[in-house]
Amino acid sequence: MTQQMILNVTSRDGLHFNSFFETEDNRDVVQRLSRFAELNSASQVFVWGEMHSGKSHLLQACCYHATERGQRVSYLPMKALGTYGADAARGLDAMDLVVVDDVDRVLGNADWEEALFDLINNSLSSQQRLLFSATQNPRHLNCQFADLVSRLVWGETYVLHGLSDFDRHNALKLRALQRGMELNDRVLAYLDRHYPRDMGSLLTILDVLDQESLRKQSKITVPFIKQVLDS
Repeated sequence: MTQQMILNVTSRDGLHFNSFFETEDNRDVVQRLSRFAELNSASQVFVWGEMHSGKSHLLQACCYHATERGQRVSYLPMKALGTYGADAARGLDAMDLVVVDDVDRVLGNADWEEALFDLINNSLSSQQRLLFSATQNPRHLNCQFADLVSRLVWGETYVLHGLSDFDRHNALKLRALQRGMELNDRVLAYLDRHYPRDMGSLLTILDVLDQESLRKQSKITVPFIKQVLDS
């Protein structure tokens, strides 16, 4: 992978900006990231929010948006890379955009903190854009290197708000429609009663229902869900 991208491309709708359910609370951060993906000068953005609020979706959408414009992108998901060593964050000077997802996963590790500190310091001279995410405000992150906290807040900081129950239903309907499926209110109510309500779990369920509905040429109904998920 010449651009060091590890992206979720298994979903037919893909992790793009137009497949992200945009609420009024989150409109500014979505629009800002869309513009950020098109810049050509050094800049830094930090996005934070609770788990399953959609941070990884937006960060990967930013990657896709930039690569579609011919930019060189490196996406570093700390959930997956954190145990592989801090060298993954080094030697990236040639990248136009470096995206570090779940940066708080590696804080407290001296090697990772040093690599991230160097990455941020070098980004200015290489005219590189950096995009970070975490579950906490970067000003409240616990780092061994106090100077790393000051570097993480160099640029703009945005909070990504979680979805209400109403918005979560609409977000799930949107993702289903983008795959050619329809989820009615009875189906959504059944999912609410019997399965976890966070978007991560629901999108995993949607993947399973999508595959099985294609295989069996069936609509998504409560009896179908019982057959596929409860059997």
